[in-house]
Amino acid sequence: MSFTSKLLQNTTRLWNGINASRGFHVLMRPTVNATTTTTPVHNTTGQQLVPSTNLVSSLLAPFNAYVQQVAGFKVKGRLKRRCKDCYIVVRQERGYVICPTHPRHKQMSMKKRDYKSWILTHATQSKERGY
Repeated sequence: MSFTSKLLQNTTRLWNGINASRGFHVLMRPTVNATTTTTPVHNTTGQQLVPSTNLVSSLLAPFNAYVQQVAGFKVKGRLKRRCKDCYIVVRQERGYVICPTHPRHKQMSMKKRDYKSWILTHATQSKERGY
């Protein structure tokens, strides 16, 4: 086995290990293992095994990553319906605009900050401190 074929196999094994450990958020073409791409071809004398060039051509081929766009919620101070199909729903102290026909119309209201939602009692409103 030549030095270049060993180098190619080691780099593909390393690259496949890196790709498996990372969680990318794109749709990717499944990677092909280095052991499946090298098909040994018997020589007529039967002494040597020569790997095919599929491994080299697969490494030189451009990598196509397919990105799927998703329309997320826009966070707004005031919600408004943008078309006749938009409707407003309140869930978990937030208002949501949901549109089945145009997903780009999705909106979400800002959540109140904690200190703005405190309930003041008589103990906190006295002129003198109790301690």
